[in-house]
Amino acid sequence: MKGEKQLRQKNLILRLLCPLLALLLIFQMAVPVAAKDFPKSWPTAPEIADETGILMEASTGQILFDKGMDEVRYPASTTKVMTALLILENIEDLNEIITFTDVITPDLEPGNSTIDAKVGEQLTVEQCLYAIMLASANEVCTQMAVRVAGSVSNFTAMMNKRAAELGCENTHFVNANGLPDPNHYTTAHDLARILAAAVANEDFCKISGAAQYTIPATNKTTAPRNLTNTNALIAEGDSHYEGVIAGKTGHTEAARNTLVTAARRDNMTLICVVMRSEGKERFIDTTALFDYGFDQFHMDPVYWMDEETPAGYAVLPNSVTPGCMAIAEEDSSDMRTRTYSYQGVEILKVHTTLPMEVKSRTTSDMSMLETGMSEIRIGSSVVFPVMMVLLAVLIIVLTAVIIKAVLDSKRSKRKKKI
Repeated sequence: MKGEKQLRQKNLILRLLCPLLALLLIFQMAVPVAAKDFPKSWPTAPEIADETGILMEASTGQILFDKGMDEVRYPASTTKVMTALLILENIEDLNEIITFTDVITPDLEPGNSTIDAKVGEQLTVEQCLYAIMLASANEVCTQMAVRVAGSVSNFTAMMNKRAAELGCENTHFVNANGLPDPNHYTTAHDLARILAAAVANEDFCKISGAAQYTIPATNKTTAPRNLTNTNALIAEGDSHYEGVIAGKTGHTEAARNTLVTAARRDNMTLICVVMRSEGKERFIDTTALFDYGFDQFHMDPVYWMDEETPAGYAVLPNSVTPGCMAIAEEDSSDMRTRTYSYQGVEILKVHTTLPMEVKSRTTSDMSMLETGMSEIRIGSSVVFPVMMVLLAVLIIVLTAVIIKAVLDSKRSKRKKKI
């Protein structure tokens, strides 16, 4: 009798477990494929020596190369991209005069990257930005943080808020300059998101993309300061890369070498981030990844029903056209989401409000279907909440059955001992 009872309990558990596993499998199939899972016929990317890296198209956020892009690393001075972005977003007048105070004193210790600013010295906001992006001046970051937010802690709160707004998922800042701290970290993917936002600002590109800049003599100095960009892809020389528009280097013992760079050719802007490298590897690998991106890929517009205004852009291998992508659509109460996929991998999502306003149907979705596109209607947005409720119920029931089986087993053992 005891054996039959245990067998019934096991069968019951199996009957509950089977639909649970099936439901989990459905969930796995329904979850969008991660960007780092590339189509089978994706061009072969170069090998890089850096521990982590990413190549991303700036306007779409589409990933073309990934090597541990979501692994947490110390950013070092690539932090200053966010610092410069917040300065530009919060100070309109770049000719505003900044007077340095004693808040900069700790950053002037030997070994720090500085322009040797003096307490009481006056620079314009623009000159401060050049000092930050070209000379990587730590003390200037601190002074500008105080100017923007009143204190460094307030400024880092702004940094973290802005990072979240940009979709950063594994980033936390505790200072404005990137000096090592266990709670100051990011990823190659998040740095790419930050740089993509920064290069949309013309002043950022002008300053960050400059090979050289001279700060003239000030009220505290008699000689000018000649600044040279530490990014070899921007500076004049053998490593200069055609089309580069912005970037920032970084180095600490904890982070080793880091590099974020943006380059633009034709209508495509690529963001490359490499982290934890040695020597000149960061420049060599960034060049190789840029060549890979510009040589192997192109951007194509995709449309709703109106051929005049693209709904978005897809970055595809040179041999692939938008007509080779599959289309899936999903409607919510007031929005339609269209997902474009290539060989089962999501390439692009576009959205429009409902009802749609269509100006012209001269070239409609039917023409795209004729070139190889297929349209698939998928379930409404209600499906996932319902599935999650069912999954939760099944888990609760299964847990209760297992607990009951364990308790029954313990009672049987006690009776046997008696």
